[in-house]
Amino acid sequence: MARHRGRPAPANDNRGDNRGDNPELAPSHDAETGCQDGAGDVSGTPPEVSTLDFPAQFVVWALRAWVQAFKSGESFDAVTHHGFTRFGLQAAARALDGAMTVLAASASRPIDIRCVNCRYLSPDEAILLDAVAAAQTERHFMATVALRKIMPGTAARIALPHVADLARDLARAGMRLDCDAVSNVDMMTEERATPPARRWLH
Repeated sequence: MARHRGRPAPANDNRGDNRGDNPELAPSHDAETGCQDGAGDVSGTPPEVSTLDFPAQFVVWALRAWVQAFKSGESFDAVTHHGFTRFGLQAAARALDGAMTVLAASASRPIDIRCVNCRYLSPDEAILLDAVAAAQTERHFMATVALRKIMPGTAARIALPHVADLARDLARAGMRLDCDAVSNVDMMTEERATPPARRWLH
């Protein structure tokens, strides 16, 4: 379940809640080769994060940082070097935490969120970008459709307000995602995706 907004613990504090036990976001990091760029994509090279506009790159970085904090037990602020706080985006951090907490608790299949330094975009990261982009233009039905690709319908409805809050807070900070570009990336990654053989974050 998503955290209640009124709880005293900060939404970006990942310590002490046993998040590392969640199998849907379990690590699959190759100790010898490091980040497994493009793992899970078999028909051509997946899109590179560097080809996205800055708002989309920021969202991908934030998703990956959240999962890194989730797995390591570090606080989100520590992993992001207080980036959200420095830019006055604490509300956006709380919204991201809410959405990702729902995803971690309810994912209907293994979710592919990659390490911060991975140069390629995963299909699941593209889906989340699509949801945020749709929410920024108040296409909440389309945002829900995107979320339902990675979580059950009930969970998608719970996650949607958090995604909408994240989208709004980013837009207020001048970070609007290019809806057409994000949709194109989503289609490209879906075409290349294959069902993951195991639950992983690399």
